[in-house]
Amino acid sequence: MKITSQTDGAAQLKSLLQLQQSQTEKLASAKRISSAADDAAGLQIADRLTSAVNGAVQGQRNLYDGIGLAQVYEQSLQNINNDLSEVGTLAVAAGNGIYTDADRQALQQQAQGFLDNVQNTLQTASFGGVALFNDNNIAFNTGQSTANLKVDDVSAALAAQNVFNIDLTTQAGAAAANTSLTQATEFVTGLQAEAGASINSFAAQVRSLNNQQITQAEGRSRIEDLDYAKAVSEKTATDILSQSSTSVTMQARVQQQQALTLLG
Repeated sequence: MKITSQTDGAAQLKSLLQLQQSQTEKLASAKRISSAADDAAGLQIADRLTSAVNGAVQGQRNLYDGIGLAQVYEQSLQNINNDLSEVGTLAVAAGNGIYTDADRQALQQQAQGFLDNVQNTLQTASFGGVALFNDNNIAFNTGQSTANLKVDDVSAALAAQNVFNIDLTTQAGAAAANTSLTQATEFVTGLQAEAGASINSFAAQVRSLNNQQITQAEGRSRIEDLDYAKAVSEKTATDILSQSSTSVTMQARVQQQQALTLLG
């Protein structure tokens, strides 16, 4: 660059210093776009992609909560199924003709203990303060849609099947209990299958959101991230030019001062 006067040199030096500052800011942030002045359209697109990435991240967190809740729900159902299976075994035993009334009374007491376990599970099972055995459709926002987990009022269903009032003190009562427990076990197993399907569905949606997040983040990076090697090269060239401009400007000032001295 040719310096034609001290004023031109000062103006050029000021412009170079501003460029240096801008380049330093970009190197420090590793961003090609530091403000709308750098690339207004690119900044708008990058901001939209940032919003999409953030939404995908939160959507995955929501779905992971859904998976956690569904796993606790499914495990609670398994516990109920285990207790019902034990009661079923006792009901079969109560049908043994050699058992006395006292034997069957003891079986009834054992069965009641397992049924109390079932009641306790139904009353206390929860996830993050959300009760798991209310008839409810729990929604999880994925950012693009809503994933739902259906939980059932198992207590009411088992009560309708007379599970909590079985009588093993007689052979007839034991036979009726077998029928009720078979139906109850099939019902609970069906709910477990539905919970498992929901877990798989949520996991698939997490994978999809993760892929979208990666793709969108890569797109944003291509728009706003700095080509560091190129930027460093440009910064070095600007630094050299700034140093040269400073030297030339100082020389011009000295020459001007010498001329004034001679004229004086």
